[in-house]
Amino acid sequence: MSSSDRPPRLTALVLAVVPALALAACTVQPLYGTGPSGAAVPAGLSHISIQQVDTRVAQEVRNRLIFLLYGGAGQPTAPTYDMKLIVTSSEQPLGVTPVESAPAYSVTVTATYEVTALATRQVVIRATTRGTASYDRVNQVFANTRAKLDAEDRAAALVADDIRTRLAVATAQGAI
Repeated sequence: MSSSDRPPRLTALVLAVVPALALAACTVQPLYGTGPSGAAVPAGLSHISIQQVDTRVAQEVRNRLIFLLYGGAGQPTAPTYDMKLIVTSSEQPLGVTPVESAPAYSVTVTATYEVTALATRQVVIRATTRGTASYDRVNQVFANTRAKLDAEDRAAALVADDIRTRLAVATAQGAI
């Protein structure tokens, strides 16, 4: 019996049942819903304090994280986790023109972070993330400086957004 000899109802039934079974095994859940413990993810994120940092780019990442985690309300009043951030920034030319100058540059911000449970002093999350932004150079020093700062700020925002997403996933999975 070839596939063209099968009754159309059997084929339709198989085509309907197989995807339904595949979807039944799916464990997708909303990231910002409630976690396994029943607590909401944003509430879990608001218990992470972020240590002070020492560079301008690191402060950009930290400020963005503070806004994303607690809505800009400063540090949590009763933190249960502590985050240590190590942020670096690098710059490299993207291309060379006939006059041996690079008109476009790329800024990469790299953040390594650790989240430690204050009660047990155990590291629950340790990861590294990167954000990249590019900018064009011109013949004006101030414009170049400002463009580099803006690119660093954009890359820092990407890094902070990625860290927040990773923390939300960890909270939704019950790691935090």
